[in-house]
Amino acid sequence: MRRYLLPLVLLVALSGCATGPSLQSRMATYIGASSQTLVQNFGVPDRQITTDGVEYLAYTLRHEDDVIPMDYDIGFAGEDGFGGFLGAGLPQPVRQYSCVVTFMLKNDKVYSFMLRGNDCG
Repeated sequence: MRRYLLPLVLLVALSGCATGPSLQSRMATYIGASSQTLVQNFGVPDRQITTDGVEYLAYTLRHEDDVIPMDYDIGFAGEDGFGGFLGAGLPQPVRQYSCVVTFMLKNDKVYSFMLRGNDCG
């Protein structure tokens, strides 16, 4: 029984590290797609321009995460009779992440794309 326990624990631990395909890989699947396919999957582009026969469609993918402070006043009750973290009731900082995906199209087919931002990994 013990010899099966370590591999099982390792398998469970490593499964938490598993991630899906990268953004780069997911966007690469759109090479050869039409602008209609992009609009169906991403909606109306945030920016669009055509120059020298190349159409650029840009989409901003973004999300925010709350930053949880690590200052806790554990062990005594506050003025309201409850323990909690210091600064309760104050606005908490938020981290903003975004990635601008710009698709380049010729003859209404995606031939390339570019990723730019702090959440493109």
